[in-house]
Amino acid sequence: MYVKISGCRVVDPRSKEAERVDVGVKDGIIDAVGEVREKADRVLDAHGDYVCPALVDLHSHVYHLGTSLGVDPDWVASRWGTGVFADAGSSGAGNFAGFLEHVIRRSSSKIYAFLNIGFGGIPFFGMHGGQQAGEVPDMRVADEEACAGCIEGNREHIVGVKVRVSENANGAMGADLVRAAKRCARRAGVPVMVHFGRPPPRVEEVLSLLERGDILTHAFRPGPNSIVDEGGHVMREAWDARRRGVVFDLGHGSGSFSYATARAALAEGFRPDTISTDLHAFSAASPVVSLEATMTKMLGLGMGVEEVILAATHTPAAALGRPVHGSIAVGRPADLVTLRVSAARKELKDAAGEAVAFEREVKPVLRLKGEDVRRLPAATEP
Repeated sequence: MYVKISGCRVVDPRSKEAERVDVGVKDGIIDAVGEVREKADRVLDAHGDYVCPALVDLHSHVYHLGTSLGVDPDWVASRWGTGVFADAGSSGAGNFAGFLEHVIRRSSSKIYAFLNIGFGGIPFFGMHGGQQAGEVPDMRVADEEACAGCIEGNREHIVGVKVRVSENANGAMGADLVRAAKRCARRAGVPVMVHFGRPPPRVEEVLSLLERGDILTHAFRPGPNSIVDEGGHVMREAWDARRRGVVFDLGHGSGSFSYATARAALAEGFRPDTISTDLHAFSAASPVVSLEATMTKMLGLGMGVEEVILAATHTPAAALGRPVHGSIAVGRPADLVTLRVSAARKELKDAAGEAVAFEREVKPVLRLKGEDVRRLPAATEP
């Protein structure tokens, strides 16, 4: 069967501009991008919608039913068009086998993992005695040997090491846990993804430990401990890290994205490299909602349409070391989503509770995977 998507816009990762083209898919394989000469069995009129690879969420929690954070990746994919999920530390060396067997291998979505430096990952997360439970309360839980060995045995699925450092997760441990994660990551030849929160450690200390390809997630979190200093400027350490090639990931979550921080950073030209959700059981309903809703927020704050699309496709795919997921190319299996940017007064909250009414919205319309074409349910919501 030949499917033609006509009148669509495809963002070129090299020029970062959108081109008006047609896309042809023959028997589930991308056959043409530009002019489609073959007669189509089915024509999808995109009406100027953007056609891009199925979205790539660099920070998610999809160990469904295996942890208290996990959401069902296939439900998210069927509703919103996310095709690639990077799970950010839900599993560690002690329980990755269960994640692999019961979720990764059974899912219709593509799932990669940042392996938690903590041996048990994040099986339980919540409030206990008024304190947030941390997965690494002391260094004995950070088993570098087991972490590196698990990565070595599962390189097809594990793309990096995840570490969560903050006062409520690790007490006064500070940056020692980041150093342990870095030792493991260097040994395995993969990047590290660092979650930071209320100090200790300070974000300046965390940034000083990161190298090219490492990822600082929750990059626009509110203070205290933000990349924006008390004077309202992006700190020198963040600019230095960007020049070194550190990836700054949005990682929205339930408490880690602030409009105020984002406005200050964007005003100085400091944009997130990647837009991700930190989607989990406690953030999905609000304030995250979806990857498209997070893209809508950044579009409303001043990023361009092409920028937000690349930050949710091409750039996170590259950060995962899996660039095949981030662009549309002839000869590749088709896994595409159409996005519509339309006028809409959409009120969305950040993680600090500030509500902003945006005038444009990024919304999913269709998903074409192989020969299967489906209208995404979220496209019909008001």
